[in-house]
Amino acid sequence: MSSASSSQDPVEFAWRVHTALDSWTGKVDTKASIALAIEGAALGFVVSLSEEGQRFADLHGAPSHWFEAGLVLLFGALLSAALVVMPQLKRRKSRREWQGNMIYFGHLRHWDPDELAEALKSNQHNEKQLAHQLVAMSQVAWRKHSRLQASLVLFILSSASLVVAGLIA
Repeated sequence: MSSASSSQDPVEFAWRVHTALDSWTGKVDTKASIALAIEGAALGFVVSLSEEGQRFADLHGAPSHWFEAGLVLLFGALLSAALVVMPQLKRRKSRREWQGNMIYFGHLRHWDPDELAEALKSNQHNEKQLAHQLVAMSQVAWRKHSRLQASLVLFILSSASLVVAGLIA
């Protein structure tokens, strides 16, 4: 083991990981917001093409099935992207566990400011709280990235299905 890595403060390293997780979560939220806007615009475009006299009006047979599949996939894409940007507060869990954690804002909101100040002064916080927060943040980041990936795949499949419906109509 190198001297640089053996002398590194594990708590400082954990806080850097915390910062990286926060950054990754913010970036996936931004990407999902963009995907949600594009997918919403695509839905609007499909709806406009479904009006009387337009390409998707009065579809029957195979084109209708491709169109319906495209719509279902598009709604799945929209839902997946919306689930990424939806806040994950875990209200009940934070209500039960707030006294054992002063890192997550969902826990901090339950603290009395004077009691929190005393807990901070007496150094009641510890590495276990930070480790718990890192695991929780990692789980949230993984879910968000997985949902964004699903949204993009569903959007691509939806687009392909709708193009097929339009071409064979």
